[in-house]
Amino acid sequence: MPNKFREEIRRYLRYLTLPASIYIAILITASSSWSSPPESSISGRPLVLSSTAEELLLFFEEEELVIATRSATPVRKAPAIATVITADEIRNMGARDVLDVLKMVPGFGVSIIEFNLFMLEVRGIRTQLSEKVLFMIDGHRLNLHWNGSALYHIADDVPIDYIKRIEIVRGPGSVLYGANAFVAVINIVTKDADNIKGLQATAGGGSFDTQHYNLLYGHAGQKLKITGSLDYYYSDGAKLKIEQDALSGTPFTTTPGETNLGSERTDLFLKASYGDLTFKGQYQKSRHEQNIGMGYALVDYSYQKQDNYWLELAYDSKIAEDTSSNIKLFFNRFSQEPRVKVMPDNFAGSFPGGLIGRPFLKNRSFGGELQIDYDISKDNHLVTGAYYEKVRQYDVKHFTNFDPRVFPPTAIDLGRVQDVSSWANWNRDATREIWAAYVQDEWDIKDDLSLTAGVRYDHYSDFGGTTNPRVGIVWGFWEKADLKLLYGRAFRAPNFVELYNRNNPVNVGNKDVKPEKITTYEASLGFKPARSFMVDLNYFYSEINDLIIWDAQSPALHVNAGEAEVDGIEFVFTGQYTHDDYWKLSYTYQDPVDSATNERLPYVPLHRATGSVNYGLTKYLNARTDILWTGERSRPAGDKRDDVAAYTTVDLALTLKNFYKTMEIQGTVHNLFDEKYEDPDTSGASQLIPGDFPREGISGMLTASYKF
Repeated sequence: MPNKFREEIRRYLRYLTLPASIYIAILITASSSWSSPPESSISGRPLVLSSTAEELLLFFEEEELVIATRSATPVRKAPAIATVITADEIRNMGARDVLDVLKMVPGFGVSIIEFNLFMLEVRGIRTQLSEKVLFMIDGHRLNLHWNGSALYHIADDVPIDYIKRIEIVRGPGSVLYGANAFVAVINIVTKDADNIKGLQATAGGGSFDTQHYNLLYGHAGQKLKITGSLDYYYSDGAKLKIEQDALSGTPFTTTPGETNLGSERTDLFLKASYGDLTFKGQYQKSRHEQNIGMGYALVDYSYQKQDNYWLELAYDSKIAEDTSSNIKLFFNRFSQEPRVKVMPDNFAGSFPGGLIGRPFLKNRSFGGELQIDYDISKDNHLVTGAYYEKVRQYDVKHFTNFDPRVFPPTAIDLGRVQDVSSWANWNRDATREIWAAYVQDEWDIKDDLSLTAGVRYDHYSDFGGTTNPRVGIVWGFWEKADLKLLYGRAFRAPNFVELYNRNNPVNVGNKDVKPEKITTYEASLGFKPARSFMVDLNYFYSEINDLIIWDAQSPALHVNAGEAEVDGIEFVFTGQYTHDDYWKLSYTYQDPVDSATNERLPYVPLHRATGSVNYGLTKYLNARTDILWTGERSRPAGDKRDDVAAYTTVDLALTLKNFYKTMEIQGTVHNLFDEKYEDPDTSGASQLIPGDFPREGISGMLTASYKF
């Protein structure tokens, strides 16, 4: 996109979005005659629908979004740029996990990094632990306080079997959800008892000795409703070749060699409701192998082992005809006992079992939230709420066989793995209290025009307060088209690693670090030229301030010093002809730059495109194909390697159904044409993994399910 043109768009969005929204609202209100809005079948209050609402609700508006406003709103009328993926679509595409779904969402990218962790890039913003994306299950936060991440084998380990839909909002969401709702909010909505009604058993197996088993149960009584899931997954993982690592050229390297990407997990989920009282809980136990870690060396027998569970109790109450409330109490607990192999066996002529670090910790938190919904009038809905959470990090311990304050190639051998917590702990016990209050008003000015405005204040005991507003207007200016103008600010709270990391030769924490901030302007045009065809064009521009980065000291200190700007466009084309016959195409252009140097941020593509086709071949057979194309990804200054090459992957799923009672059999092939591609090594000029991180080639899975 030419710089001059981009600057003009930025200028108009920055200075005209809010005045234009208000002007449009006033002008249309004063000059037009409108019909009364139809009543919502969900809450009884009016929804913002055009005069051709019945036609528009065919497919494109039948899906509703909750996270944009905390109340059910058709996607096209929500004050957000959003995507909803249903259980039917997830099943048809043969998704193995949540990330298989997210990689096909416009503006999203999924890649792998060291430690065998997956990383989510959104609209050109890419960070190691994806801490700028908020993940939730049924509105319950999953992001950890100690490192800010939910992709630390938590959200990415949620089984797809009990997912009813995934709601994805691109853009800031702190006004309703606080920290981490920085560039996106993702809400995993679980199935209700009414969606299951009985027992469903699923078993599958495939490449890399992968095994997957799931039991899903639903009971829907008159008042009592129960949903439960028990899930087990095991895989040896792909064996991918690493040609060179940080030790190449020394006698200690294990390259060329193969990766060990095995994983094992157990997931237990329960949801029970009686009348207006609802209990939810999830337990996860997992172990994930790590092939390349802190030392950028290929190692074996290195893993992340963790337990994670949360509980929530919620009560809905109708206070008056126009007022309702929801109060919930929650408890979270996370613990990890990893075995991190920093360097391989016999490193530096010592360490027969390699350099071993075992950084233990436990996190727990409890709190509550009160939300009150008030209908000021039939056209005006007010949401207010208050939130409290107390966090405690404890039992922080470090077991190692080397002095962690001195990093290889110099290493001090302690002889055996021992507790060094008293003199070289990696972090510390810590507490945090969070208070927050928010208010948002949704005003249906007329049947085709709505204005949403809100603000939230969060106070953290360890760094202070932050205020984040939001304004959005949705205008159905034509029976076949609508316009959204959106403005919002969000923040990301510093995590306990950035605050309290210590005794580390690479980076240490800084108790004075402040939250990161983002301001985003968005414009979205939706056009429906025919009943079965929809086009969306989105433009976004974001300014990011106070980015938490490492300074130039040794060891590096976490400081607020980074600034960035990113703008881009998203084209989305969707066609739907029957329930089983539909297609989607998307294209994303994104241009993230460092505000200080005006250089492109590395490791993200300028261009990305997706295509999906679902076709019901017969009553008994459904076919689904997903195509993902990712453009070249640039390197940072000083890294002389070629840009990471573009790649295309194709996934295929065939589902056999309706042939015997409730049985379904599905065969899936991922990376059908065995595309060879890599994700970037982020060590920059050091080129510690010269050939980058290879990704898996072709793989298959066969799954059968039966509902009793």
